[in-house]
Amino acid sequence: MNLLTIPCSRLRHKSMYVMSSHDCEDGACYDAYDATVYWCIETQKPYGPDGQPVHADSCKHGRECCKG
Repeated sequence: MNLLTIPCSRLRHKSMYVMSSHDCEDGACYDAYDATVYWCIETQKPYGPDGQPVHADSCKHGRECCKG
């Protein structure tokens, strides 16, 4: 898996808690469906500690608040 595509470990969404199998290889834990509601466990809000919105596409290596 490419380091640039690994999502932040603080990123959460509801499907993470209801999936029957957890195969996180290549980011499979994150749906590609754009209407998924994401939140950060650091802020407990839909935006990260940097004040920017959280999403699987933006919460990854390179973002200041990202934790691998």
